[in-house]
Amino acid sequence: MIDSAHDKNLQPFHPKSSGAHESLSKDAYFFHKKGDTLFVSGRFEEAKGAYRKSLEAYQKAGDSQGAGLTLTRLGRVLEILGEYGEARQAYQESLRIFQGSSDLQGIARSKAHLGNVCWATGDYQEASNFLQEALSFYHIGEDLAGEAWVHDLMGNLRLAMREDEAAERHYLSSYTLVEKQGERLQVEAWNHFHLGAVALFRGQKDGAKERFSEALQCFVRLNDDLGQVATLIHLGEIACSGKNLAEAEQHLQKALRLVLPTHCKPLLADALTGVAQLLKDKKEEKKAISLLMVALSHPTCRQQTKDRMVTLILHLESNLSRHEVEGGFKWAKAVSLEEMASAWVSAGSPKPKAKNKKQK
Repeated sequence: MIDSAHDKNLQPFHPKSSGAHESLSKDAYFFHKKGDTLFVSGRFEEAKGAYRKSLEAYQKAGDSQGAGLTLTRLGRVLEILGEYGEARQAYQESLRIFQGSSDLQGIARSKAHLGNVCWATGDYQEASNFLQEALSFYHIGEDLAGEAWVHDLMGNLRLAMREDEAAERHYLSSYTLVEKQGERLQVEAWNHFHLGAVALFRGQKDGAKERFSEALQCFVRLNDDLGQVATLIHLGEIACSGKNLAEAEQHLQKALRLVLPTHCKPLLADALTGVAQLLKDKKEEKKAISLLMVALSHPTCRQQTKDRMVTLILHLESNLSRHEVEGGFKWAKAVSLEEMASAWVSAGSPKPKAKNKKQK
């Protein structure tokens, strides 16, 4: 789940100091707001730069609370870009700041984000600990929106652990907590998406397709590109399983066109695994394994995605020679996610980057 809804309600502090500190605070606030604007528009690399400038100004002004909030935003951008190590570091620094000021909501938020990073990297027990602690802090603070958000993250975690009944309970708990609050369309979008994911896990393809189709309509109305991408990938997977290859290709082409400008590498890797499934079904197995190796060998590929692709990898390896499989591995090291995705969207054939030749 790519969910920034809860963080959108956070506001950086307005500058209150005087003199040089006032100037620094104004700079910090300006860059923070600029980062928020870039984030909402999906320009995550630029948002990262703005948040770094905001953080530097808050730190120079001695505004630890402003620095803590900015670290949380910076961590979220880094997480979306697949830079998990740096994201974790940012969240840990924000957690130390909020613990120092006994800010219960700040502590809860940082722990929830840390849990989400651990989910992405496959550290599921640590993720569970962080998310349970976050839920407790939000409950103490009577923050229903925060509790709902963490229930969604816990649902994602349980589904990755193949505990679909527990995942469903968390998703329904989240929906129950916030269904009567604001941002109704966004709540409906993610509820449809999550229950679609549960149905897909259970092999209930028709029910999953209906849920994802409803979610997609909501995300389109919300102008939520990443929500659309995540949904289109699943719709492509369902179409592949039903041998509706033209429909699957249409969904995956659209997903890649939307995700490429955002540089969201975890979702880009997810989309490419979907393309690999499509190529396998089209009997283009050599292309499929090469593409799959590009996606799965990338450090931003989430553990849940790797786990879901095990069966596909085994199938491809059993139908190809050792030489062909090794060729796929070598090629994967020479082609980037973006190159592969761009080439497939334009129906071209990506070429490994040529090594620089020494001048005579």
